[in-house]
Parts: sequence; structure tokens; C-alpha cells
Amino acid sequence: MAGEIKHTVDKVMDTIGGTAGKLGASAMTSADGFVESAAIGNLYELEAARLAVQRSETEPVTNFARKMLLDHTTAMHQMQAALEMNETSGVALPPKSLDLRRQTMLKHLEDTPQDDFNKTYMDQQVLAHEETVSLMRGYADGGDNPQLRSLALGMLPVVERHLQQAKAIKSNNLA
Repeated sequence: MAGEIKHTVDKVMDTIGGTAGKLGASAMTSADGFVESAAIGNLYELEAARLAVQRSETEPVTNFARKMLLDHTTAMHQMQAALEMNETSGVALPPKSLDLRRQTMLKHLEDTPQDDFNKTYMDQQVLAHEETVSLMRGYADGGDNPQLRSLALGMLPVVERHLQQAKAIKSNNLA
């Protein structure tokens, strides 16, 4: 009973955090803020996907997690390449660790009972990708660095596909 209550509270906290993150991401216009948010999002995606590959017992979720590992590793390399270009000089380097909110989400995912793992992972994936879509769209429309705006615009279709895939897995009860 106490475990079920904790799990429910964790899900509520993830939802509130994801909603707040989405609102903040949509208003991101500074290059430093964009790089930080995008990098932390990628780090979270990689850690959550590694956990899902280990713990998931369903093929759709495991395949989705493997795709996240591939695509978010690529996104990290694209961000690094963009930052190495002259047009982004002066932009802060991306962080190499998660913020407290994403650390908490990962902890919630780690603590999730096995029978609810896939659902929790996919719920978090929808929240995370909604936030990233808001970040990419907002920065592409109003960011202060042309090179990074172009990067955001280029990444947006991939992130939107991830969001649609996550929603499809959830709605088809494949998680």
C-alpha cells in the first residue's frame, strides 16, 4: 500500500515537473539556455533509455528505447558540432550531468515496480518529448543564435516523431 502511494506521488511529481518544464522550454530564447536545456534533455533520454532496455519486457518499448539511444546520441553529436562552429563562439558548453528534476524522474523510473515500468517509462517519454518539442519550436522561432536556431529547426521533426511514437505505444497499450 505504501509503495503504491509513493509510486502515485512520483507520477504526479513527474507530471507537474514535465508541465513546468514544457512551459519554460517554450519561452527559451538565449543560446546558453537552449544548449543547457537540450543537453540535459538528451542526457535524461539516454539514461532513461538504458534503463528501459534493461528492464522492459515488451518489444515495442525496448525498440523505442533503443531508438532513443541512437537518436539522442546523434543529437548530442550534432549539438557539439554546432557549438564548435564560429557562429556559436561564446556559448556555454553543455552540462555533462542531469538537473535535479531529471535526476528525480530517473529515480522514480528506477523505483517503479516491474509490472508498471513500461507505462511509467512511456508516460515520462511523452512528457519529455512534449517539453523538447516546445524547446525546439520556441528556440527555432525566437532564439538569439542563427546556427542554433537552424539546429533546433532540423531536430524538431525527429523529436516530433519520437513524441508520436511514444503516444502510439501508450494508446495501443503496448507498454
